[in-house]
Amino acid sequence: MEPQVLESFWNQLAQSGLLPDGQLTALRRERALVDAASDRDLARRLVQRGLLTPYQADRLLEGRSRGFFYDEFKIIDILGVGGMGWVYQAEDTTSGEIVALKVLQDQLKHDQGLHARFLQEARVGLKLHHPNIVRTDRLGWAGGLPYMVMEFVHGPSLLELLMRRGPLPWAQACEFARQAALGLDYAHRNGLVHRDVKPQNLLIDETGHVRLLDFGLSMLREGETGDEFSMAMIFGHESVGTVEFSAPEQSEDSLKADARSDVYSLGGTLFMALTAKTPFQASTAVDMLRAHRRETPKSVREYVPEIPEDVAAIVARMLAKDPARRFATAADAAAALAPYSQPGPVAFDFEKILNQRKKQAQQKLAQIQKSRPRAPSLTSSTARPGSISSIASANTTPMAVANRESELSASAASLDAATMSSSATQSPAGGEAAGAAFRRAGKPIESSTFLTSLDTHRTHLLRQDQIVIGRRDDCDLPLRESTVSGRHCELRFDGFHWWITDLGSRNGTLVNGVPVKQQELRVGDILQIGNVLKFRLDDARSDAVTSPTANQPSRAAVLLGLVLLVAALAAAGLWWLFAGSP
Repeated sequence: MEPQVLESFWNQLAQSGLLPDGQLTALRRERALVDAASDRDLARRLVQRGLLTPYQADRLLEGRSRGFFYDEFKIIDILGVGGMGWVYQAEDTTSGEIVALKVLQDQLKHDQGLHARFLQEARVGLKLHHPNIVRTDRLGWAGGLPYMVMEFVHGPSLLELLMRRGPLPWAQACEFARQAALGLDYAHRNGLVHRDVKPQNLLIDETGHVRLLDFGLSMLREGETGDEFSMAMIFGHESVGTVEFSAPEQSEDSLKADARSDVYSLGGTLFMALTAKTPFQASTAVDMLRAHRRETPKSVREYVPEIPEDVAAIVARMLAKDPARRFATAADAAAALAPYSQPGPVAFDFEKILNQRKKQAQQKLAQIQKSRPRAPSLTSSTARPGSISSIASANTTPMAVANRESELSASAASLDAATMSSSATQSPAGGEAAGAAFRRAGKPIESSTFLTSLDTHRTHLLRQDQIVIGRRDDCDLPLRESTVSGRHCELRFDGFHWWITDLGSRNGTLVNGVPVKQQELRVGDILQIGNVLKFRLDDARSDAVTSPTANQPSRAAVLLGLVLLVAALAAAGLWWLFAGSP
């Protein structure tokens, strides 16, 4: 037994305010607790008695005695973490009600775009009252940060359910989509378009009751509000939403989105519920958007033959390219799904789901504390758009900018640019024509970072936050070397660092001679693309920059040397004249 350690834990617990002083005093006298062998043993016993939650106990064992209260809400557990903030299970200390508490991350308090989106989600939620929409009860402020109090849903998202089960029974999937359509229809009739319907945004409880959440990208159809205008200015008008489920017209211009755009996204969500796949699979966001605009998805029956033909036809109609060929309203889609829907309870282990969410939150917190954000995984060779893992990881990626919406907007613009650009003749290995062939693969950035070809000494300024390198004409940096794959690798800027991701290339991508799948880059790193081509990552602001002619003296250096030589000779002549004369 370590009494001094136990005393420290009791002190932490007293400072936390989690238990009243009188109760704490009584507990310290109980023999069942006095004989605890360690802090961890004592914490375990308090959890078993329901006096602490595992989340609270873990924080106390880490030596933290603060952060258990937010305004009048006591934090019980972590429900999830997203691009904008943390979602906690909390107790309203004034009423005893269990709620979901969503708090904007402290490091994002000055991010104009995410701040506007957070407030918009709260204000829209306060206006909506429907059984198939997560209820928002309050918007508040504490410590200079906004928070919203929402209904607590004891259950997983549709995505979390799919990750554990795979494709759902078709009648159950239709029922989930039917309920979501009813919630959407209510929002539409109140002048709102959701614009980000996807499996992550459908919550399901034990009874099979579905609730829509996250109206942070919603738009009032009557006209742009101040928040909508500010978000458009920040994120761009091209598109907002999630690339795997965004309607074609929405990816062209987010302000074109209407109720039928949400029907399309719900159709993609139903497609995934039935097959555990998105309607299109693609290696990049640009290709995914191109597919949404130009390709016809496979029938869900090709993946699951047991699905009735009528259900497959409903999904196909919801995913029609032309909005006029879709259901005119979400209510029409709900009515079409009704005969094939089967309500019923849903079995799941919510404790395991919470543990997974906490693990993701801890990973994100560790990344934030190290100030080394992970690279986006959208085009990772192991998690590509269209897979469940890519959607899950994208939803929780702790990027500094932390929003998929701007990425989708940039990708849509890239698709337009690639469509309109005429192909030009490029010279091998980074010639001037290749440098001119840069297309808009991401948001423009004010960059001083560039790639220097070690063969030709030509430089390529990295003007976008996403750059695909490969032999294909539609790559942002085309390289004609035969050992380079069509889409070889990708460079991506996360707001702090450049990352390189190999896109499943034939001959690999090397950083400083070591093969990599995905790696953060530093100034001075040598990148080998294929078997031959080598580039150095340089930055004009860094002392580590070595220009292509670093080993050659500059004109200024030569001139300075001559001046110093002349001065030295003059000084020597004067010394000889005065000191050397009799």
